[in-house]
Amino acid sequence: MYEELYAQVSRACCCITVFLADELISEGTGFAISKDGAVFTAAHVVTGRMPIRESDYRDPTLKVFAKFPGVPVIEYRIAICGIHIDVPSFTSNVQIDQALLLPAAPVMFPFEPFTIGAPPRLGEEVFFAGYSDELELPFRLERLLKPETNGAREFLEAMQRGYRADMTGPLVKRGVIGNARRICTSEAATNTEIECEIFYVDNSMHSGASGGPFVNRRGQAVGVIVQRATTSAAQSSDPNLLVPSGSTVGLGLQTIPSIYRRLQARAA
Repeated sequence: MYEELYAQVSRACCCITVFLADELISEGTGFAISKDGAVFTAAHVVTGRMPIRESDYRDPTLKVFAKFPGVPVIEYRIAICGIHIDVPSFTSNVQIDQALLLPAAPVMFPFEPFTIGAPPRLGEEVFFAGYSDELELPFRLERLLKPETNGAREFLEAMQRGYRADMTGPLVKRGVIGNARRICTSEAATNTEIECEIFYVDNSMHSGASGGPFVNRRGQAVGVIVQRATTSAAQSSDPNLLVPSGSTVGLGLQTIPSIYRRLQARAA
């Protein structure tokens, strides 16, 4: 029933790897939203941590790569990393964990982007995908490979550059929207209003899937994976202990038009 939808999701998702100099600092997922290769993801995938710090993604040694199944690795540049809204009554700015990446150079590749759909409704079935660390290479090849084997080092380096996209593809799951709330805020300095849906899906996705898409039955992207939901498991020995709750948190894509407006304003 969903074969074509799953195939569409797999083609539009990419494995993202981020390097600081030669060190791999972050891995995650992204998805194409335009035919020229624009990729949407979670901002913390780019920086490797939250909250987002401008110094992290402005570092000139930071390199971002995306690997779509079946094509070579593509280097990307950071167009927008996190939307920061200054609210006078708040002690710090509001950060929306979303990022837009653009190819560092023109790419001759027929991207198959998602169209953007309306935010998901309470009780709606959605599909979500990512290069979760639940996925393993067939037969755990990276563990079986002898280091002295000819080509072993090149193979392992390729895996770090996202070639797991060819070996595994993304993991696609289904869930139902169990809670949805809309957040509205504004920034007086730029006269900008931001609306963003935050929702919970009653199925879990794990590390590595951050930045992946939520998709409705029509094959439209309706959100981005930002984190696993957690709940307190406080004990006397560890009062701050949190454990995964079994749900996944997503952010709606109503922010995309404002992200593009900000990008155009910077270019002007």
